[in-house]
Amino acid sequence: MSDDELPPSKLGTKEHWDMVYEREVRVFEDVGDEGEVWFGETAVSKMRKWAVKHLPPSITPIRILECGSGNGTLLLSFLTSPAEKGPQPFHLTGIDYCDSAAVLARSIEQTRRETLEEEIDEDEEVINPCEVEWRVEDLLRKEFGQEEKWDLVMDKGTFDALCLSDEPVDESGRLPSQVYPERMSKLVKEGGFFLITSCNFTEEEIKKKYTKDGLGFQYQQVESSANLSVLPLLLLAQLLLSIAFHAVYSSSVPHPSFAFGGKAGTTVCTVAFQKVAGTPQPDTAMPKVNGITNGITNGLNDDLFVCIDGGGTKTDVAIASSSKGIVARAAGGTGNMAEVGLETAYETIVNTVLEAVSKLPEGNPTRVKTVNGGTVTNGSSHSTVWFEDVWIGISGCDTLLDQRRMSDRLAPFFGRQSVSILNDAHLLGGALLTNHCPWGVAVIAGTGSVVVAFEIRGNGEVVQVARRGGMGYLLGDEGSAYDLGRCAIRNAVDDYDAGEEVKGGLAKKIRDHFEVAETGEVIGKVYELDTTLAVIDAMNERKLRVASLSRPILESFMSSPPDPLAVRAMRDATGGLARSIAPLVSQILRKPMDGGKERRMEEAGLVMGGGVIRQAAYREVLIKELKGLGVEFGKMEVLSDVAGEGALGLVEKAKGRMNGGGHL
Repeated sequence: MSDDELPPSKLGTKEHWDMVYEREVRVFEDVGDEGEVWFGETAVSKMRKWAVKHLPPSITPIRILECGSGNGTLLLSFLTSPAEKGPQPFHLTGIDYCDSAAVLARSIEQTRRETLEEEIDEDEEVINPCEVEWRVEDLLRKEFGQEEKWDLVMDKGTFDALCLSDEPVDESGRLPSQVYPERMSKLVKEGGFFLITSCNFTEEEIKKKYTKDGLGFQYQQVESSANLSVLPLLLLAQLLLSIAFHAVYSSSVPHPSFAFGGKAGTTVCTVAFQKVAGTPQPDTAMPKVNGITNGITNGLNDDLFVCIDGGGTKTDVAIASSSKGIVARAAGGTGNMAEVGLETAYETIVNTVLEAVSKLPEGNPTRVKTVNGGTVTNGSSHSTVWFEDVWIGISGCDTLLDQRRMSDRLAPFFGRQSVSILNDAHLLGGALLTNHCPWGVAVIAGTGSVVVAFEIRGNGEVVQVARRGGMGYLLGDEGSAYDLGRCAIRNAVDDYDAGEEVKGGLAKKIRDHFEVAETGEVIGKVYELDTTLAVIDAMNERKLRVASLSRPILESFMSSPPDPLAVRAMRDATGGLARSIAPLVSQILRKPMDGGKERRMEEAGLVMGGGVIRQAAYREVLIKELKGLGVEFGKMEVLSDVAGEGALGLVEKAKGRMNGGGHL
């Protein structure tokens, strides 16, 4: 393996990504969660803004290709444009070698299109006329015709993943990392752009890989610093005087950092190349930007922080560094301690953290501090890196006894005497840190639900001051996907018993969902357990069977006109959740903040997480219910990346300590 190649990893195999997207398809079908967005929504936003700035308007559809499109989040950001730009037609193509990725992307596209008109602010955005196609193809081996050229070709992490593969592309033995730049050059039309975001390579390394001799690629040097901003194309007129076509380095976009399966010296960078006329000599003196060596960034210590979100559907782990943002992450199975038990939840958390650690750049330390001052090396059930701070939230882990038991199991893994274990709703408090809200309420409404009030203490600590719910689907979970399904079933059965059932619409969807001919048979299906499964698995499957009704309920609610049964179910479920939030707010408003300061609603944040509450139609009904109860928050945010926001919150907390404390 040459110095330019990365060590092979399972992240470079098709089998790994097949497994990932098969799981994400199941989760999306069950609770509407779109899955992980590589590098986060911020990377999507920055790449989209770059395209807005640099793609010239056209009356004919602009052709855009995303390589390794995954769940399609980046490509689907082109469904709208800023209002001041006006509608722009696009022809969007997503190519991925995983069948399940295309299935997921099509499903997400359908859902987004159905809600687009209701969700956009017409003063801010306009809907673009878009034709979208999702193709299952191997970019490295497919022979594209001469007509297969695009105005913009995008890559967000695909090159990173392919560079972790040691499977030769052809009989010559060349690796994906060697073939991929050639492919990109062929796919971009003259005058078009190639826009790539990478976490395994620095900006300098990306430019080097895409300007090698023989590729016809070359960059034009632009002003660079540790905080690069988007820069205009330089000397384009002079370049057009030449006749040979090549790609010229166009601009870069600043980022926090992220990595998976990489090596030392990696940061997130977004670099644009344009295929134009001209052959200027490459300038290899471009300074390295935000480079890291052995845990040191720009001469400063680079501490690591980890946040673990043990949710009812999956366990998410995000690792952040003090200088580069999110640097690694991983996802595992359900971490709900109440449902799977202490040991299974512990094993899931440990295995997922170890997977995330394996995706850190190779230069990170391989030894950890321990409570007795010794060390624990790789190969044992201990974290192989030291985390400056750890934030763990586990659904179904609410009692002090359960939290102490889990702390006793996890503390040795992290090399500590103890670790704080909290309910997973506590992690939403990270958004209060990053948004500088002194207090607020976090609401999780996914498979289950819980409401927790937090305040930020002077040392940056997120402290729980009150809570409601979180008692599981047998005793509560008001407003959750399960509750929404339960409310719809109750109303449907009531209509059936009263002889007032409307045979079509949502009632029919419920019958079809449970595979029964009459609505009266649904109750028996709700309580039915699959005897071929282990008891825990059978109970979880039964719960998800009801929770997965949330999707057809939301679809029926958003139909024109709305299905009356869906309207009643939505009001019942959101009303129950609102009645948990409102008294909690009244309770904490009567209490002064730490230091005696009076609380004000305009300073409070409402942080929302979970597959159901992320749906705009659901939130609209919930907020209306809250207003009816006299509750309005100063700031509201929906989190799609709870673990990531929590890890970044730990960084903000550490910054507050270094700056002498005080409210963030």
